[in-house]
Amino acid sequence: MAAGASASTPAQAGPLLDYIRNYDLNDYALGVSISWGQSPYATASNSTFAYPYLTSFRHSALTDDWLVLRDGDIGARWVSPGGWEFGAVARVNTLGLGDADPAFVRGLDERQWTLEAGPMIGWRGWPVHVNFKAYAELLGRRDGYPAELSISLPAEHARGWIVPSIDLLYQNQDYNRYYFGVTPAEAISGRPAYDPAASLGWRLKARLGYRIADNWLLSTTVAWESLGDEITASPLVDRDSLWSASIGVAYDVDLFQPRDGPGAKLEPRPFELRLGAFRDQVDTRIVRTAATANASQSIDVEEVFGAAEDSTLLQVDAVYRIGNYHRLHVGHFSIGRRSTATLDDDVEFGDLVIPAGTEVAVRADLSTLVFTYSYSLMRDAQKELGLTFGVHNSTSTVALRAEPIGADASRLRDTLPVIGLHGSVSLGADMHLGARLQIFRMDADRFEGLLNFATLELGRRFGESISVGIGYNYYGMKLTSSNDDLRGRIEVRHQGPVLYLGANF
Repeated sequence: MAAGASASTPAQAGPLLDYIRNYDLNDYALGVSISWGQSPYATASNSTFAYPYLTSFRHSALTDDWLVLRDGDIGARWVSPGGWEFGAVARVNTLGLGDADPAFVRGLDERQWTLEAGPMIGWRGWPVHVNFKAYAELLGRRDGYPAELSISLPAEHARGWIVPSIDLLYQNQDYNRYYFGVTPAEAISGRPAYDPAASLGWRLKARLGYRIADNWLLSTTVAWESLGDEITASPLVDRDSLWSASIGVAYDVDLFQPRDGPGAKLEPRPFELRLGAFRDQVDTRIVRTAATANASQSIDVEEVFGAAEDSTLLQVDAVYRIGNYHRLHVGHFSIGRRSTATLDDDVEFGDLVIPAGTEVAVRADLSTLVFTYSYSLMRDAQKELGLTFGVHNSTSTVALRAEPIGADASRLRDTLPVIGLHGSVSLGADMHLGARLQIFRMDADRFEGLLNFATLELGRRFGESISVGIGYNYYGMKLTSSNDDLRGRIEVRHQGPVLYLGANF
């Protein structure tokens, strides 16, 4: 919907953009929720989470609002006059081994939490609503996808709403392999190898919202899920059904001003230069395939070669605003690490075979130049939300030298297009909270790439020109190539807190 709005002619885009920019975000409330749930994995205990959440005093099934907050999803949609619902949503998938017994997880690869996003389509014929969603994984941690078909009967009463539903849950084979499969390398006595197929399960759910006071909302969810046969047959799973529940309280604080509220015409200076110090935690993995063989070996650069896992680097950003809704951004950061290690085991690094006991000199570098253009769907003196398009030019190098055996290097350099979102909100006269998210996916004959970048920051302005802030950055990249300079794959993840100083001109 947002992409269509920005690409349409002015006559077509005007009403839609005005609707988004005049949208009253005070229809939403901020709260705290506690959830409980069972894990499907053997020996894992029930989980309890407390987390902040955003909600509406009316369930999204009962409104035509473009912003969707539903069942852990957040996204955007369009509802047609005939009751059809089209959109896209994202969520956090927290499925994993959790705190299972160490003896149970010994020898198993970690099953990690991840971010998922995908399309949504629904039909809202009264009184029954039908909704379908399918999710792709965003962080490159697994293949496969889950999908859900929900049939619900939403009802509204004087002080809230209730939405009972029955959901059909589909997980394809690659999804089940990651979470419930056991590879031959993971198999031990009592845990045989297992390669599951796709599965189909179902779930009963009830969601309730009740206004306990004018500005307070109590919400709760109760669900019971029957797992598919391919999941229950896994040696990692010891039950055939799961229950979960949550309860939360939210308060509508009326934080947001309308588009034409006080200070709506206030414009910041158009150019900002920012210097940040980034305390980085780096994880680098290389999968090299020798030129004369099909075998490959996965190498953790920090663990095997002793490259530093923590590093402090400088990050430089420049932003130039063009008018009220356009901005250009250029950013750069680089990591350079040098180390020397004595190998505990034999290592095959491409065409280089290094025996245990050899001293190896390692150089691990990553340099990234970012250029993006952003268009703000919503922007006033208090808040901003927009789309981002651009490129990340990244060079990743891991080079080894072992005397007198020789030297070898894995190097990959490419320019990757990205799309994303950016947003910010003022928290008083001088404070602001901001976030950016950028992603990239490509799969071609000789190259496959994945890139994820996210940052969250809290800043304070001093006067008209100077700002300081703190934040947290995440950068994940996985590049695969069959070219001669890299026969294999480089995976780099680095994340950590950042301090910055900015100046506006």
